[in-house]
Amino acid sequence: MEYSLAMTFVTTSGDKASLTITGVKNDISQAEVSSLMDTIIAKDIFLTKGGTLISKYGAQLTQRQTTKFNVQ
Repeated sequence: MEYSLAMTFVTTSGDKASLTITGVKNDISQAEVSSLMDTIIAKDIFLTKGGTLISKYGAQLTQRQTTKFNVQ
């Protein structure tokens, strides 16, 4: 199974901006997610239409399972 982490931030204009990372470990903790989001904000390397990322809004871990069929 594949896991992805979707993080939502508030920008300087008050809008929300999301960033998704795939290939995340399935047992990532809330503390690790919070720390990652703090680091992303502190490094200030992303610029969106609404400006820079200034605060955390939310995050969610999504699990995706793919089933392949042999139809030959």
